[in-house]
Amino acid sequence: MELTLPPVAEPDPALAPADVPGSGVLGRPSDGGSGPAIGALLAPVGGCAIARRLANFGDLGSEEIAALQRLSHNRKTFAAGETLVRQGSKPFAVFLILKGVAYRYKYLANGKRQIFGYLLTGDVCDAHFILSRQSDHDIGLLTQTEVAMVPMHELTAVLAEYPGIRDALSKMTLVEDAVLREWLLNVGQRSAPQKLAHFICEISERLLAVGSVNPDGSFDVPLTQSDVADTMGLTVVHVSRCLQKFRLEGLADWSRHQLTILDRPRLQRVAGFDAGYLHFRGPHAPSVDPAYV
Repeated sequence: MELTLPPVAEPDPALAPADVPGSGVLGRPSDGGSGPAIGALLAPVGGCAIARRLANFGDLGSEEIAALQRLSHNRKTFAAGETLVRQGSKPFAVFLILKGVAYRYKYLANGKRQIFGYLLTGDVCDAHFILSRQSDHDIGLLTQTEVAMVPMHELTAVLAEYPGIRDALSKMTLVEDAVLREWLLNVGQRSAPQKLAHFICEISERLLAVGSVNPDGSFDVPLTQSDVADTMGLTVVHVSRCLQKFRLEGLADWSRHQLTILDRPRLQRVAGFDAGYLHFRGPHAPSVDPAYV
């Protein structure tokens, strides 16, 4: 069924020239899912970003949390727009994102860019450097970003000494693979509104999992419409039209600095979103709104 969109609006130059994702309450809007509350999962790990992230994939004891805090001691802050890792480089360390947003991308010879991943607070970038020792893509920074630089030998030693950390990190890597499969499905098969709705739902879930969503359900989104277009395989104008439709229909409001999901169940139905692939909670059976297919 063809989707009827409102008249084209001039795209905003930036959806969110924000600084760093704000931290909010550790709750999750009611979605009918099962499993422990996010606040209960994260309470023991305190302010350690990587521990908060890994707590979604396994139980961490006090010794493991302390070990992760030690890994985060060598910190550096980079400016928005800097390149953290260049394609073909051989990084000397694994980077832990302590604050900020990074993204994975590649350019074609004709200058077109494809973004195929976002790294949020608590994410690891990239544990596989232990094996490959070379990056096959660029990693740039959308915001001022604080990272911890962990030498390969230090991370290897911690993984050998603490099986709980090793297992949680392995599960997180499997989830990253699952996210990439969903993104391939997004680019290849979903309609434009479904692509954007699915992306919004996923980013929201990931930020909820580390307690970075505000009490009203809003969260900072430091992306330009060009970034979103290069992520979804759409044009900037098409992104603008879809966002306008979401706002008019009371689904979501993405206004420069913040995105607020106004009707989460309906937005999930538009996307056919099933959070099970993120492994944060029990799976939710997708139900697709045919008007957006």
